[in-house]
Amino acid sequence: MNTDRSVESPHFPQVGHDHARCQSWILQRAEVRCRQEGMRFIPQRREVLEILATSHRSLGAYDILERMQARARRPPPAAVYRSLEFLLGLGLIHRMAGRNTYFACTRSDHDQQIQFWICRHCGMVGETESPVVAGEWQRLSDSLGFRVSSVNVEIEGECITCRNP
Repeated sequence: MNTDRSVESPHFPQVGHDHARCQSWILQRAEVRCRQEGMRFIPQRREVLEILATSHRSLGAYDILERMQARARRPPPAAVYRSLEFLLGLGLIHRMAGRNTYFACTRSDHDQQIQFWICRHCGMVGETESPVVAGEWQRLSDSLGFRVSSVNVEIEGECITCRNP
C-alpha cells in the first residue's frame, strides 16, 4: 500500500465526514501529479476537479457545465471534455461508463482493477480494489487468451447510510 495518501479512504464516508479535507487532498495530489508529469494544472482543469471533488458522488459533463455557469462562466462543452480527459489520463478522476459520469479519485494506491460501489438512492460512490477479484479477472482472461488493460466493475445497491437512516 502506498503511504502518500494523507486522508482517510472510506469506501463510503461516515456521517460527519470532513469532506473539506478530502477536497484539499485531491487538489494537492493533482498539483503534485501535474508537476511530476511536467503538465500544467490550468485554472479550467482545476475548476473541473474542484467541482468533482465537492462530494463523493459522480457527475456528468453537463452537470459540471451547469456548476461552472453558477460560478459566473460557462465554457464550451468541448473544453470540459478536454479537462475530463486530462484528469482521467493522470488517474485523478474515474469515469463510470454505465452512467457516463465522472468522480474524483479518493485513492492513490490502486492500479487499474477497480470496483465502484454506487448507491442508487443517494448517488454516493465508493471505490475498492480487491486482489481476489483481480485474480479472478486475470485467470479468466488467461483462459481466453485475452490481455486486460483495465477492469472497472460498477456495482449498484444501497450504502449503509441509506439502509440505516
